Amino acid sequence: FKQKTAYEIMPSLVGSEMCIRDRIISPKEIHMHCGVMVTGYNQGDWERLMEGNYDRPPTTSDAENMDDTLYMGDLVEPLGFDSIWATEHYGSAYSMQPNPLQYLSYWAGRTSRVDMGTAVIVAPWWNPVRLAHEISMLDILLKGRRLHLGIGRGIAPHEYASLGYPLEQSHKYFYDVIRAIKAADGSERFEFEGDVYKIPPTTIRPQARHKGDLTTRIKVAFTTETSAKLAAENGLGQMFVSGDNLDDMTNQVQRFNKIRHGLGLPPDQPTTLLWMYCAETSAEAEEGWEYFYNQLRAAQHHYFEWNNPGFEGIHGYEEYLKRQTADVGTADASFAARRGTQPIGTPQEIIDRIKAMQQAMSMETVVVHVFYGGMPRDKAEKSMRLFAEKVLPEIQAMPTPINPKSLGEPVS
Repeated sequence: FKQKTAYEIMPSLVGSEMCIRDRIISPKEIHMHCGVMVTGYNQGDWERLMEGNYDRPPTTSDAENMDDTLYMGDLVEPLGFDSIWATEHYGSAYSMQPNPLQYLSYWAGRTSRVDMGTAVIVAPWWNPVRLAHEISMLDILLKGRRLHLGIGRGIAPHEYASLGYPLEQSHKYFYDVIRAIKAADGSERFEFEGDVYKIPPTTIRPQARHKGDLTTRIKVAFTTETSAKLAAENGLGQMFVSGDNLDDMTNQVQRFNKIRHGLGLPPDQPTTLLWMYCAETSAEAEEGWEYFYNQLRAAQHHYFEWNNPGFEGIHGYEEYLKRQTADVGTADASFAARRGTQPIGTPQEIIDRIKAMQQAMSMETVVVHVFYGGMPRDKAEKSMRLFAEKVLPEIQAMPTPINPKSLGEPVS
């Protein structure tokens, strides 16, 4: 039996109340997966960093900041969320999270139910044999739980420079690492001949519990048509890690699924990372937008301003050259558009927003940041508990069909 793709049977389903995913993939309804990003942001240190004042320490120490972050992480499993996620950054106050696999190993030992996810491992900063070993080891430590792999290429020149990798060759390094870890996952004994890495016959030990299935659902972030095509050709899915407006995000999903269709691949459902602040009233929730704005400013500092010589002449980073001079403000159209995508508001407002995003983008996994932008820990905890009580059950019960809009098909 060969399952048909959504494209092959779409005409008969447009306008139907029966969800496409139920018809194509399984008679069992699939529901939304909701994870939490657990990472530390020392927001108050940016003024010192931008001034280059390294003669004094941060006002709030990184250790104190991370203690608060670990406190928030300890709430994830008891409050009923589905997974804990980590990212990878070096050198600044933005998302102080090196080796995500080390960090997730800590959480694997402190939890018993939740999955783990990476958003993202930056592939060009890893030796592929070492990465394959660490992924396999974490899979063992999870004792049957799933590791959701998000992998990225990296942006900030200062991170590439400090780690000693050439930014202008990031595409080459990225796909060598991706192809090598796929080869490692695919057989007990493997070898690899890439543009950068030449791996003699070797074996990954300990062999993973889910060997052969570790790298089949990798998600990556991309913005250009070329990157989307490369991702599809390598069997990768899509991840959003920024606050694009909903139309732009939906268009990216459409373009990616058209590329996949052209390669004979089924539609992809994106994993989406969002910034959450939940309050009883809209007036109370308004301060969440201040923390979100602070987060956007921190990202602008980390990627485009602090310790950054620029992207001029670096192939594959032309889009970031434009963003380097972007102005992040609360009054511009870009920030207003993000009010339609971020789960900041009352419980019902957040439920409605995520439902609208699923209907537009067909997302099946949402990962929320709960502690960011200088948010006090007590407010972050109050927001997270309210979300867990009044929003999370609705999200986890939300069906995740593949909707026509995300395929670029007209809706009748």
